[in-house]
Amino acid sequence: MLHEKKCCLPLASLVEDMSIYPRHAIDGMHVASLVSALEVGNDLPPIRIDRTSKRITDGWHRRRARLRLAGNDGAQKTECIAVDYGSEAEMIADAVRCNAIHGRRLDALDRTRCILMLRSVGLNDAQISQTIMIPETKIEKLVVRVAEAPKGTGLAVPGTQMIVLKQAAAHLAGEKMTKGQVEAHGMMPGTSLVLVARQLGEALRHDLIDWENERLIEALRELRDLLTDKVK
Repeated sequence: MLHEKKCCLPLASLVEDMSIYPRHAIDGMHVASLVSALEVGNDLPPIRIDRTSKRITDGWHRRRARLRLAGNDGAQKTECIAVDYGSEAEMIADAVRCNAIHGRRLDALDRTRCILMLRSVGLNDAQISQTIMIPETKIEKLVVRVAEAPKGTGLAVPGTQMIVLKQAAAHLAGEKMTKGQVEAHGMMPGTSLVLVARQLGEALRHDLIDWENERLIEALRELRDLLTDKVK
């Protein structure tokens, strides 16, 4: 049983540490929706933190929403639940558990990230199943779509050298990626590139392109040159 205590702390004192964060990215739209909720008088649950290090285990989006509403005044205080964790593994497991049961839904990338993180701190698949609340039979299916990242990229799942692949890069599963591939992967959409290509094609076909947008035109020229070189 974890020991918990309520307290109020300055927003600036709360630490966002990606090494214990269950999600692969911060959702700016979700932060904006929380800001709107606060603006009309709704309250948000307390932010959950490690008592010693002040690292957030649940509530990154809530902290950012409150900070934005405060005009980035980090001195403003917010209600927290400070937890005494016995180990890093216990902290990560609690972070995953909390994020799995409420807030923005964990997507496939998030769930795979959680599985890899929990495995890296010694949890077996039966324990992971209970923590992330998915059937044990689905765990291996989720971790199929991963690739190895070169050391030093800083983009691998904490505790591993693995990158969770988006749908557009699923064909690289099991391979070792270059640094450039890993960085470009972070900019790729979560959907299939077939859809992206068709959307761009439809925009061109029906003259929906803003031909006065110089940045867009330059990007299209670069894309044309790459296609000429790559597609034979």
